[in-house]
Amino acid sequence: MALISASLLNPNPNLSFKHHDISTTSNFLQSQLFSNVQSTIKIRSRNSRRLVMGMNPVGATHSFDVVVVGAGIIGLTIARQFLLHSPLSVAVVDAAVPCSGATGAGQGYLWMTHKKPGTGVFDLALRSQKLWQFLADSLQDQCIDPSKALGWMKTGSLVIGTTEAELTQLNKQVQQLCAAGLRAEYLSIDDLALCEPELGVGRESGAAFLPDDCQLDAHRTVAFIEKGNRLFASQARYAEFYHDPAVCLLRSNGKGVVEGIKTKNNTLYGQKAIIIAAGCWTGSLMHELLRESDTKVNIPVQPRKIIKCIWERAQKFFPALKEISIESLNEKMNVRVGLRPYMPDGKPVIGPIPGMPNLFLAAGHEGGGLSMALGTAEMVVDMVLGNPLQVDPKHFAVEGRCC
Repeated sequence: MALISASLLNPNPNLSFKHHDISTTSNFLQSQLFSNVQSTIKIRSRNSRRLVMGMNPVGATHSFDVVVVGAGIIGLTIARQFLLHSPLSVAVVDAAVPCSGATGAGQGYLWMTHKKPGTGVFDLALRSQKLWQFLADSLQDQCIDPSKALGWMKTGSLVIGTTEAELTQLNKQVQQLCAAGLRAEYLSIDDLALCEPELGVGRESGAAFLPDDCQLDAHRTVAFIEKGNRLFASQARYAEFYHDPAVCLLRSNGKGVVEGIKTKNNTLYGQKAIIIAAGCWTGSLMHELLRESDTKVNIPVQPRKIIKCIWERAQKFFPALKEISIESLNEKMNVRVGLRPYMPDGKPVIGPIPGMPNLFLAAGHEGGGLSMALGTAEMVVDMVLGNPLQVDPKHFAVEGRCC
């Protein structure tokens, strides 16, 4: 089966954008700005003895409520969720800059077509899709065009089957999606030809169609979220530490609580939580951060890098693409290439590390980082704050999967 957008082409915009200004009086994402909260960000000395994992802290020392390691879509939306739904201060740390990893190569599909109802991934993706739709609607209410701010498009999505077995499975999938409350329909070959006339498939083909599936532009969305986060910098509630890789954890010598992160240039204390959202680098990063710890965590997040085979497969469904080589495509368009961090069981890992209740992981979303970002951010923040959870977290737990 093949998964495609009902609108084939995904335009890749220039990395420089002009965005609508967002004033601090607007309700960015329909949430309160905590302008009256006193800052907790300050440089402070610490006299109590600490176990420093790996090396001694040098450089500037800062204290925040939350430190997020990773400035991809997961890390930035987690920071945003804290800023909008709590009075906490947040620092975002990254070895590079936003869109340097999987997020920058993402096509931004918010698709439910290939998700299986009744699974944790389905529930998280559906929750995220609702939050993205709410964001797009709230921008529209503020006279901000979501297609310009986020690259928002309601494209719909298709899953195409070309064998009898695949068509049987697609019919079953459509029934399950409809039972789960989604708009879904099965398209015969004639209906499919009307929907996508350039498709080169045989008469035995068909498709599952979800008209409400959407698409974002990763770069526009990240720029919008980052700009919204920076509104809180004037309140001393937000800071970014880019090109400053995390190198070790800071732990108290008594209770073993993780108190902060030592980066290449700074020492950052997180009074409430430390969150690792470093994509496919999460596993190797955690190995280094916990190198001298008794806690052993194996996070098998691995990268996938696929270029040629995707293009060759697309040509099977759209014969006209055979006239275009990857080389010529790269000359005419800005082709995105990046890693897709995934867990072997296909589910992201989200939650606290056993024995380290203030150290959280949020990684391994594979090709669904953008589609599951807002739901993941909501889940992490609710975990930290002790709020009721909207999605059952047991499917994504660290314990039993990584340790």
